[in-house]
This record gives sequence, structure tokens and C-alpha cells, in this order.
Amino acid sequence: MSVLEDVQIIAKAAVAAVPYVGGSAVSIWSDLQAKQIERKIQRFSELIMSMQSDLKKIEDDINENFVAVNDCQDVFEKMSKLVINERIREKRILYKNAYLHSMTSKIVDFDALERDLRLIEQLNTLEIHLLRLFDNPKAYNKSRGSIIKNPFIDEDGTIKSSYMVNYSIVAQIRMFFSKDIEDSDIIESLNFLSQNRILIDNVQLRQLSTNGDPIEIFNNVLTDKGKRFVQTLRDL
Repeated sequence: MSVLEDVQIIAKAAVAAVPYVGGSAVSIWSDLQAKQIERKIQRFSELIMSMQSDLKKIEDDINENFVAVNDCQDVFEKMSKLVINERIREKRILYKNAYLHSMTSKIVDFDALERDLRLIEQLNTLEIHLLRLFDNPKAYNKSRGSIIKNPFIDEDGTIKSSYMVNYSIVAQIRMFFSKDIEDSDIIESLNFLSQNRILIDNVQLRQLSTNGDPIEIFNNVLTDKGKRFVQTLRDL
């Protein structure tokens, strides 16, 4: 039996088992089977199996007003098509997360969900990393091996100096991606996120003068809309 056949058998059972959107899932699955495009079948299979697992985690928090209307399945179909056609795995996960977080929101707003999906579609890999950085700067820095360090603190916590150093946000971002991107790429991505009201205005000009931890330059750059948006992108 081929890998594709294995995936089809597993995913077919999962499709039937996923609550709330099972009808739409079966329809999409049938279309994919007819086309026999392996990479797209694989992506949809991963989506369905991941949703099945995540729905068990949130089943007690699902807003019944969300799943009670046809919009639930309509937007699921849009989200699924985005996932099926997306080459970047990180973005495929973000589409799913946005949909599932909307299922547990106290306010049912399918228009907002569709806007979030459209914005995710426009994100590049750098912008995804920037959102994770701004969501939790210290955690992101730690996950990258603590690239940005406080130059005034020894490993034992001893303060070495009290003079001030000036940092720019573009230069600090480049610390994470120095071999991969140019300053112009960073500025373009920051401007894109600002234009979509995810980051504060003129964030690309931000500077910090401190004798403390330079990671603080990434604090408080998300707008209220940005905070809500990154929350919908988090893993469940």
C-alpha cells in the first residue's frame, strides 16, 4: 500500500469524525480524491486530523452560536482551500488556529474571521516571525538561543556598567536574521504590519536608550487589533 493510500484511509475516517464541519469536509475530500493531487490531499489530511485533536481540547468552550449557522461551514470551506493551496506549513497552521479560536470566542464575527484569514494569506515568513517576536519578546529570544543578550549583566547577574546604549528596532531584528534579510526587507514588513494596524505607527523608527535589556525595544509595539490578531494565531 502506498503512502498516499495510507493517508487517504486515515484521513477519510478523520473527516467523518470531525464534528460541526463534517459535511463540508467530506465534500472537499471527495473533490481532492477525484483530482488525486498528492500534496493537496496530504495538506487536507493533516488539517483534518489536527482539527480533530484540537476540537477535543476546546469542546467545552465552543460557542454554540458559531457552529449553529451555515457560515460556520462556509468559512471552513474557505479556510480549507487556503490550507490546501498553501506551500508554507507555518501558515497552514495559522489558518487552522484562527478558525478554531473563533469557535471559542464569546462574540461570533465571521467577517472578522475572514479578514484574519485574508491577512494571514498576505503574511510572509519574516512577518510571521515578527508577530511571534512582538507577542512575547523574551520567549521568542529564548527559543532562538537567546541571541539578544543584556550586555550589562554577567551570567551571575552582576551589573557591569551603568552607561546608556542606543538601540534601533531594525538592527535588533536583524540580529535574528542577519544572514537572510536586508534592512529594507525588515522595514517593508514592519510597514506592512503597521498599515494593517497590527503594529503602532512608525515602528520602523523606534529606538531605545537603556542600560538594561535591549529586548525591551520589542515591548508594546502591538496595537489592540494586533494583540487580538496574534492571540488568534497561537496554538491551542
